[in-house]
Amino acid sequence: MSQSSNASLLLKLFAQCLKKVPDPRSKQGQSYPLHTLLALTFLGLIANCTNAAELARWSKNHLKNLRPFLRFRRLNGKWRAPVNLTFSRLFEVLSLEDLQRAFAEFINLLLVDTSLVAAIDGKAAKQMKKKNGDPLLMLNVFAQHLKLHLASWNVQGDKTNEPGCLKKHLEDLFTMYPSLKLFTGDAIFAQRPLLEAIREYERDYLFQVKENQPKVLRKMEEVFKDAELQEPDDTIEIVEDVPQKKKSPKLHDRKVAKKRGLSRFAVSG
Repeated sequence: MSQSSNASLLLKLFAQCLKKVPDPRSKQGQSYPLHTLLALTFLGLIANCTNAAELARWSKNHLKNLRPFLRFRRLNGKWRAPVNLTFSRLFEVLSLEDLQRAFAEFINLLLVDTSLVAAIDGKAAKQMKKKNGDPLLMLNVFAQHLKLHLASWNVQGDKTNEPGCLKKHLEDLFTMYPSLKLFTGDAIFAQRPLLEAIREYERDYLFQVKENQPKVLRKMEEVFKDAELQEPDDTIEIVEDVPQKKKSPKLHDRKVAKKRGLSRFAVSG
């Protein structure tokens, strides 16, 4: 199968998944189907379009190539692309949860029988502001090896911190991505309530514990002091904040880790 035909099939499949997103608009005055606007938004974001005006210009410039896959409006004998007001009005009422579910369905169709490993991290979304002008703090779930963003949630909107936000959305996350098997994250996520919740869903985690949490670190060292050491498969030792060349796979030395102020423990069922 050629690259162009493969891309065409993927675009058609993506449009089919987007058709399942509930349309939040009123039925009056709908010039374009919802799945067309959503597909244009995703493709425009990939093309680095960051606002409604840029999306409208990009859609107009690529209208000829997009017409076989998406439904556009025909006016006075000419095909028309959506204007920026059409996009901005949609974004005001669009549900992030519905959109993430549709995107997850598309990803699951592409990654059949593929186990996912996701990194968890909170980042300030500088391009999205709250009413007071401050940036939104978003919790992101990212499949690093696939370079794929899986989900995001507004931490302040959930009125909690990053671990609390993840704990609140675990059920939604595992429903969207049943093949998600392992989490990684920094020290802030090494909290008992969150880790116990992850284990209840029979998933695994790999989180850091630093020496600025001495009580937790001492307890973990005590628990694991008699554990059998086993070299992980296909891994390299990582030195935090110290640029260096990749080393050959080797057994992680806890004493070395302690000198760097960091210990790592993997927990699995």
